[in-house]
Amino acid sequence: MRGHRKLSALACALLLVATGCGRTDKALVPDPVAPIVRVGYSAMAPDYVLAKLYVAALQLRGVPARLDRIESRRAADGVRNVGPGVTQTSSIGHRAKLHAISTGLVDAVPEYTSQLLFAINPDAPILRATVRRDSANPDAEFDPVFAEMTRSLPQETRSLRPSRAERTMVIAVRNKDPHIDGIRTYSQLADRCERFSILIHAYPADVLEMEHWAELVNRHYRCTPKSLLTETTVTSGDDVVLTFASDPLLLSGDWRLLTDDLHSVAAAYIFPLVAKSAVDRPRQLIFDELSEKLTTTDVAELLRVEYRTPDQLDQFITNWLRAKGFSGREK
Repeated sequence: MRGHRKLSALACALLLVATGCGRTDKALVPDPVAPIVRVGYSAMAPDYVLAKLYVAALQLRGVPARLDRIESRRAADGVRNVGPGVTQTSSIGHRAKLHAISTGLVDAVPEYTSQLLFAINPDAPILRATVRRDSANPDAEFDPVFAEMTRSLPQETRSLRPSRAERTMVIAVRNKDPHIDGIRTYSQLADRCERFSILIHAYPADVLEMEHWAELVNRHYRCTPKSLLTETTVTSGDDVVLTFASDPLLLSGDWRLLTDDLHSVAAAYIFPLVAKSAVDRPRQLIFDELSEKLTTTDVAELLRVEYRTPDQLDQFITNWLRAKGFSGREK
């Protein structure tokens, strides 16, 4: 018996680390503290509100998460230092976010399909071709641009399920304007575009990107406007605006979207771009659920709150998540 006790003590000592020999049942359960998911955002207008939405959704499901600003030396306008971490990079816009993800500086960022593909590979044939979207199948996962963008990503990154929410460039005309009532498509506008004051409605960090998409429309429709202004405020003299689909301006009911009849601008669906090593399957499912419920109107409403009453954004996000069924369940 005495020798047996010595053998048991020796075995316990050898196996202590691997098996927890001699500990209580409570000590055998690992501490459920997870690494913090760092959600990055850049100067692009919707990035901040979407990043806050991602963080809030993760936290409601018991996943520690925080905001990290991705700072670019060339595109700092509009960036707010709200997170404990700041990532600095010489890249700008989409490439800055891609660099931050692929090098492990942040774990997740909001992204936009065709716009990220253009940043990675501006010569991608799919961006030059006219791509007809299947209105009978609104699932953005079947969008050919999303598929090509996914194939172009660095191996350290993963594109999660895209939402129905878009940041696609659109053209809108003012409602109840007798000069524009008959215009329904981009082609019809092209025939008369010199008669109108066409405004690029973009915020400072979005101007360069918006100008690229405006050039694309001009190339497809051979439309050279008499005046092409870049502003954030629309006046009564502005007849036509080029903007992003999630612009809060379009919530007013004063504007009507035209149809891109040549399908010249590829859709830019909003989706989470994540680091493979940092975002495991349970966290991916949280992002997927969020994408499933997010619409373009939701993003526009988030932006409207941020622009008009930023102190109410946190409560608005909390209310939105609860209305969409995000409870405080553990991951």
